[in-house]
Amino acid sequence: MARIFYFCPDFPQPSGGIKTIYRHVCRLVELGYDAAVVHQKRDFRARWHGYQAPIIGLDDQPHFGADDLWVLPEVMADFARQTERFAGRRILLALSWDPTYTRLKPGERWQDLGINRIIAKSPTVQRFLKWSMDLDTVLIPDYIPPTLYYSEPSKKKQTISYLTRKDATGRWLRGIFIRKKVSATPWAWIPLHNLDEAAYAQQLRESAIYLPTTLQEGMHVSVIEAMACGCLVVGYHGIGGRDLMVGEGEGQNCILVENGDLLALGQTVEMVLKKLTDDPHAYAPIIQNALKTAALYQDPTAEADALDAFFGKFVAARS
Repeated sequence: MARIFYFCPDFPQPSGGIKTIYRHVCRLVELGYDAAVVHQKRDFRARWHGYQAPIIGLDDQPHFGADDLWVLPEVMADFARQTERFAGRRILLALSWDPTYTRLKPGERWQDLGINRIIAKSPTVQRFLKWSMDLDTVLIPDYIPPTLYYSEPSKKKQTISYLTRKDATGRWLRGIFIRKKVSATPWAWIPLHNLDEAAYAQQLRESAIYLPTTLQEGMHVSVIEAMACGCLVVGYHGIGGRDLMVGEGEGQNCILVENGDLLALGQTVEMVLKKLTDDPHAYAPIIQNALKTAALYQDPTAEADALDAFFGKFVAARS
């Protein structure tokens, strides 16, 4: 029986893409498919996210058959070139669009590397790849586990959380606000850095505000996670977030700032902190809308059904 191999970089730090790879493989195994995560080294596995997927190491020199399916994340373009003549059918896992034009050579297409189908998590990335690559691109819905990402209003603190892996905006603003002393009661600025998923989710559940500051995101999963935890989201949509972030009107679920406008972001955060000082419940309707938005991504059957519908066309599940 043909197998499904999700190739994964040996990258130890928490990453949304690696979590997706492990979760997809776990879902496929639950559905009865012969699936595994493929790392470079047999002893490497990412443990911070809690998904227990079967692992294969390339250093064990595994055999790949002509009917096997290779799922390659877009960051592994060099590996795709190096193994272009290896047996197996190839699928791209597109988590963002940035690697598509930074990892490929000018004029090069994924088709040139033997890849003729694409899986995307983000509607924005799906649209981009259909336009730029003229390839069949299937959307697999994302999933945010409700066992980790849920709201605990009684646990909220005067805390602003931000990511550090892709840019330093949160650190810059933290320094400015410490100097400015905007609020009589100081707010804690907490970097979400090198945390396992349980600790990361707990920090979001305790945070009043989450700052998305990156300029290019595929699905902007961290925003959904923060919304599910009852955070007030203040920041950039990162382009991919436009599919879920609403900055005005009856359905407003966040406070949007123009992408990359650091001055406007700082001034907006200052305004938000002053308003919350006057009325701690000033943004309650926005947070309630955010919780409704996040709930749309907390149904595991949607992801499993989409994976089954896609892979079932090429590989038979075990009976």
